[in-house]
Amino acid sequence: MNLSSILFSILLLGISLSRGISGSAKSADRVIGLSQLSIISKSLKSDSLNQTMNKQTSSGVREVKDYLITLQFREHLKASDDLPLVFPTSAGVYNGTLQSDSLSAFDQLLFLSRNLGDRKAEAGVLNSYAVSHALNGKMDDAVLLLNEAILLNLEVNNKFAVRNNYLTLQRINRYRGNLSEALKYNEAVLMIDMGTKNSRLIAEAYMDQAEILTSQRNYSEAETLVLRKALPLYYYGLKDKAGTIRCYDQLADNYHRQKKFTEAKWFYIQSNMLARKINSPSGIVNSLINLAHVKMSIGDYQLALLDYKEAEQLSVKNKFTNKLIEIKSDLADVYSKLGNAGASSSAFSEFKVMKETFLRTIR
Repeated sequence: MNLSSILFSILLLGISLSRGISGSAKSADRVIGLSQLSIISKSLKSDSLNQTMNKQTSSGVREVKDYLITLQFREHLKASDDLPLVFPTSAGVYNGTLQSDSLSAFDQLLFLSRNLGDRKAEAGVLNSYAVSHALNGKMDDAVLLLNEAILLNLEVNNKFAVRNNYLTLQRINRYRGNLSEALKYNEAVLMIDMGTKNSRLIAEAYMDQAEILTSQRNYSEAETLVLRKALPLYYYGLKDKAGTIRCYDQLADNYHRQKKFTEAKWFYIQSNMLARKINSPSGIVNSLINLAHVKMSIGDYQLALLDYKEAEQLSVKNKFTNKLIEIKSDLADVYSKLGNAGASSSAFSEFKVMKETFLRTIR
């Protein structure tokens, strides 16, 4: 291993250790012994995703958005699981199907990989085990296992797997609202991407960074990151119009939160124009809704209504059911502002029916 690789590994290891991996090491006797196959502590706190998916968080459109955020988070978790579909175990062959017996497939895989001294396989099992726990809402267990996987992946210099571990930790912390931790893990992801010089991954990491910074109200830093880093990569380097739209939307959201309505409108208009150019119905609908939100903020209710109506028509045509729920809620609001009580009541009634139908389908 050359000097730069050693320094790189030491730096990443330092980041991991600062997140509490040392705490994991102190409980090594809990982790594994040949006579103790289970690696999960029964005392760790659980904030189940299942509970999140079933609790009533609010009475309006926010509830639907919270459900959609959770669904997207679950899909990201599933995509981060890279365990081989076929792997030899002490009980035969593991074919990707987890059984709920006393000795889980994960325990068997972990036991075998450690006996074989296969550190790369062991790290993969830990990552997959972590994903399983996170999907079941056991976030603290998942974080513990991911940190253990990072140590092993650093040991075998598997940078791609380390990146995957850090990205999953970023998403878990972001989902839980631990934005400072999410930012640190994303910085680790970005460091790896800079080393591999993968422009697309670098651009995506910049955008994740900007979104976290915006959520922290670090507006100036987020704006600079998009304008000077992500947007040039997407627009000039990758010629990626979908990525460019994401940049426009992020900048517009940044300005809208700061009540810089002129700038927010301009970037949402750019997003809308580009979405029309590439014939992206979802992009058009998103930009219309966001543009209408800005117009509502400045009292341009009639103009906002026009945007909502076009977004509604496109959503019906393209069967964007989730967007229609949001639009019906927005229409109830804008009609109320315009003094049209009948239209407002009708839109709100449609919203309630659509929302309850949606929530019933995912419970």
